[in-house]
Amino acid sequence: MPTGFVAVIAFLGLGYLLFLVEVVVPGGILGILGILSVIYGCYVAFELGFAWGVGSILASVVVFGGTVYFGLRSKTGRRMMLADENDADSWKSADQTLPSLEGAVGQTITPLRPAGTAVFGDRRVDVVSDSEFLPSGTSIRVIEVEGARVVVEAESVPEESSAADEPATDAEASDGLSASESAA
Repeated sequence: MPTGFVAVIAFLGLGYLLFLVEVVVPGGILGILGILSVIYGCYVAFELGFAWGVGSILASVVVFGGTVYFGLRSKTGRRMMLADENDADSWKSADQTLPSLEGAVGQTITPLRPAGTAVFGDRRVDVVSDSEFLPSGTSIRVIEVEGARVVVEAESVPEESSAADEPATDAEASDGLSASESAA
């Protein structure tokens, strides 16, 4: 292992360089290698003497502190942070107009298996079927909106009357047949 002044400068310099590269190209590996290199450089500096060890630690604190201080104030650093504290309060993860869709009737664009896309008026929305698979083109109704999750169910066709459920008599069937024949 190389020891001495050159080794201390080499390990500290390599560590600072790797740490600076980590700030520009995040990933974690280069930053960890940089910190390990600085720690080893400080260890080698302590072998040269107590003053060298303390000096290398103080230099490392100044370099890392300066990197963080000036890095956060750089153009790139400012783009990584919110510009105003109010921006954090006003940011919402879900579309705030989705709750207005509750009870709305629309039509599926894609099959819902159980998730898919539907249209309500001229607005496309990602939706989730309540429990069943629905083919595209099915008329649906929004039953629940929770955050960005819009739950729908197939719109039930209203029953016309109880007479429609009963089988037609022979006289009613012949009347319907003669009416269709006369229309033709």
